Amino acid sequence: MEAERKLFTVSELNSISRQLIENGFPGGVWVVGEVREYKIHSSGNCYFSLRDDNAQIDCTMWRNIAQTLDWKPENGMKVEAFGQPSIYEKAGRYQFLVKKMIPAGQGARAIAFAKLKKKLEQEGLFDQSHKKAIPEFPFVVGVATSQTGAAVRDIINITKRRAPWVTIILRNTKVQGDSAPADIVDAVHEFNRFGEIDVLIIGRGGGSEEDLWCFNDESVARAIYESEIPIISAVGHETDFTIADFVADVRAPTPSAAAELAVPNRVELAEKLADILRRTKNILSNKILNYGARLDHFKHKLEFASPAHKITEYKRTLDELYSTAQRCIDLMMERNRARLQNNAQKLNLLSIDRILSRGFSIVKKGDTIIRSAEDVDIEDMLNIIFHAGGAIAKVQNVKKETKEII
Repeated sequence: MEAERKLFTVSELNSISRQLIENGFPGGVWVVGEVREYKIHSSGNCYFSLRDDNAQIDCTMWRNIAQTLDWKPENGMKVEAFGQPSIYEKAGRYQFLVKKMIPAGQGARAIAFAKLKKKLEQEGLFDQSHKKAIPEFPFVVGVATSQTGAAVRDIINITKRRAPWVTIILRNTKVQGDSAPADIVDAVHEFNRFGEIDVLIIGRGGGSEEDLWCFNDESVARAIYESEIPIISAVGHETDFTIADFVADVRAPTPSAAAELAVPNRVELAEKLADILRRTKNILSNKILNYGARLDHFKHKLEFASPAHKITEYKRTLDELYSTAQRCIDLMMERNRARLQNNAQKLNLLSIDRILSRGFSIVKKGDTIIRSAEDVDIEDMLNIIFHAGGAIAKVQNVKKETKEII
């Protein structure tokens, strides 16, 4: 006898299947995939599929869920979606009901970057009216970067080549990782409290988007904006842009370029001074020639209308004017030459080699210049730099409240 068959209607089968699938993922599940065929229905509901290399699943996101997104999903974007696997009973179609969705990986960073950039721009942190001018002739340059990176070496080498009289103060700063933003903010605040910095360079060499991400932190942007010292940002390579670049007073494409923007070139400076002298001489010479031509004109007119002694008198006046003008030119040239020599002497006096040649020395502990007995402790190893050579000394005694020699 044939066993009794259990028959299901299509509706019953789809309903039971839906319940089995939903009960298999109680509370929902997270799925990662690439968005494809993203469409927004006139009702506001969103329909799309999530794909990976081997499979895909149709997705539905109801209007009330879609309205909570503060970013726009696009085809090809990798996302993480939370929801419930189910079956659309009417069509018997397997689907994923999305309840929450966020960008994944670099897409999340791009959206966070765009949101913060828009927020700070609306607050006026990028306004040109707020940006401070870089001083034309700085004497002290602050640098906030890693003391072991290539960036600091480039900045020091270029600065010393272009403007050897400039003092560089380095604040060893974390420029990568979760703790980097707080350290960069501290460095900016410390330089501002120090108060003797003419311009500050903040940055690092190239790296991945993740490596440079600390310069997209809101706290770093606000510290740069609030700084009283003009700041040059120099993050990564020429194609890298960070939030710090938009807030800084000047953005340099590389750390090397930042050094070139921060200090003048002594060769170019000397050429400018020489050019000013040449142009001054030409202007005065042209004026003298012009006055001479005008006097010649008057002389020719007087030859036909005045007695001979009048011509002689005008000639004497012309000679006197010419002599006076020539003396003025000589005096002005002498003053400019003396001023140029005086400036050259001042620059020479500021040279470190000059100072060391007079018997002074530089004492350093590690990379830090020792300025006071407060900066050293017994047993410290000190590096002493003389005009010729150097020495390493070990501190055996310290007197911090007297200038007497121990």
